[in-house]
Amino acid sequence: MSDMFKVYQNYSDLYDELVNHEDYNNNLYKFLNSTIQWKNKIVGEFGIGTGRVTRNYIDKVQKVFAYDNAQHMIDKAKQNLSVWSDKIEYAVIDNKQIKSLENKYDIIIEGWSFGHLVVQDDETRNQTIQMLIEETIKRATTVIFIETLGTNVESPNPPGEKLSQFYHALVNKGFKEHIIETDYKFSSYEEAGRIMGGFFGDSMKNDIIQRKLEIIKEYTGIWIYNDK
Repeated sequence: MSDMFKVYQNYSDLYDELVNHEDYNNNLYKFLNSTIQWKNKIVGEFGIGTGRVTRNYIDKVQKVFAYDNAQHMIDKAKQNLSVWSDKIEYAVIDNKQIKSLENKYDIIIEGWSFGHLVVQDDETRNQTIQMLIEETIKRATTVIFIETLGTNVESPNPPGEKLSQFYHALVNKGFKEHIIETDYKFSSYEEAGRIMGGFFGDSMKNDIIQRKLEIIKEYTGIWIYNDK
């Protein structure tokens, strides 16, 4: 298990610290709110984590059904999103269990969550990809997948063949691809190395410290499907 999977499953505070330094220019917020109509919508969010994606739209929607496979992440999200607790319903559900849900939504959104499942699932990856696509587009009018196109890199590209396969499948199914920059910003390169290294590993940490980076480049892909 990689450092990032260990962090996600066990260390919500470190993960929250990481994502709170991400996208310091608020490009994700700007994109989502200029592209998607959120007002009074019913939303299903998969892999809610500590609520970083949710914060971009929660004030506008009517209801959010929030899912994650880690209870400690949901507990942290409840703290971070406590102002909107009256409009969020949480459930511990693995992304593999989407089929078990009976809910229908106006919008389904996931951020940096489905990609982890795709990367982990070696034996049945193609079936997993198709399941994630089919089970979401039949449950919502608008489906939004947000995934990485590289961290601490100079240009956007899928980090590895596994995610490349996933992203190509989305485009082939009719998802429209968008690319934004969601760079991390820290108060010092020491802080950057500690936090980024805690999630991405020693190689990332050593590179950041050696180059004394306080801003870490990050590219994010957003794939949107509209059944209209």
